[in-house]
This record gives sequence, structure tokens and C-alpha cells, in this order.
Amino acid sequence: MCKPPTLLALVLICTTGCIGSGNHPTKNEPERARGESSLYDRLGGGPAIYAIADNLIERTMSDPRVNLGRTGHQHVWTPTPDHVAELKTYWSQFLGMLAGGPQLYEGRNMLDLHRGMDISQPEWDAFMDDFRQVLAVSHARPADQQELLARVAGTHDVIVDK
Repeated sequence: MCKPPTLLALVLICTTGCIGSGNHPTKNEPERARGESSLYDRLGGGPAIYAIADNLIERTMSDPRVNLGRTGHQHVWTPTPDHVAELKTYWSQFLGMLAGGPQLYEGRNMLDLHRGMDISQPEWDAFMDDFRQVLAVSHARPADQQELLARVAGTHDVIVDK
């Protein structure tokens, strides 16, 4: 049974095509009909997605340009071991879902989550730069890296403060 769509799911539907379950169509059906694998499979499935999420969080936590902890803002985030583990779990769910995998993102919707965080365009750009670097050392093909980057980039307007 499907969960009601969150704002994130609606954003993903608009940016990546239908997100399916059961008999509903998915963006990856044309690939599968041609015998091609989904982006999720091409990236290496669950273990590779988790490794990407893990490396991304580690890199962004140490990058002051991203300001993941929101230092100087009202929504300061303390990277305790539990908070970091939770963030990695949410990111692996999010990336897996974006790539057409079986994961369901169980975090808060993107708009509510980022409201009031005052995330700037330079912080977003730094995050995307870190993401590119993480993908560059993964085993993913360049075209698959670009596809995943584009899907994440589709969330820009609900994350970056205007």
C-alpha cells in the first residue's frame, strides 16, 4: 500500500517522472522494456547508494562552504553520532528513491525541512560540488553520475532560500 505523497514525492514526480509502486508506471519502465537497467541498478544498487550517501555526508560535514551544521543560523544542527547516522539513512533513502530503487524516503518533506535554514546559493553550489566529487570517486559511469546529479538538482527550488 502506498503512503500519501509528501511534498518531496510531488517534487520528485515533477522532476524525475512518476514514482511508482505496484502496478503504477515508473520512469524506468521504458529502460526495462528495452532490457536496460534502472539508474539504481547501474549505480550498483543499495550498497553503492549507501556508500555514496555516507561519503556525501562525511564530505559535506567537513566542508565549511556547505555549513551543514547551520552555524550562525537559528536552526543549528549538532552532528552527534545518532544525528549523523540518521542523516545518512535519510540520504540513502532519498538517493535510492531518486534513482528508481525500492527505498522510500521517510524523512520530513524538503520544504518543511529546509524552511528557515536560509540556505544560500553559494552553500548549494558547494554541496553540489561535494556531491560531484563523491560521485567522481564512485564506480558509477559519468553518464549515470550526471543523471543522479540532475535528479538531486531538481530539488534546488525547495531548498535554496530565495
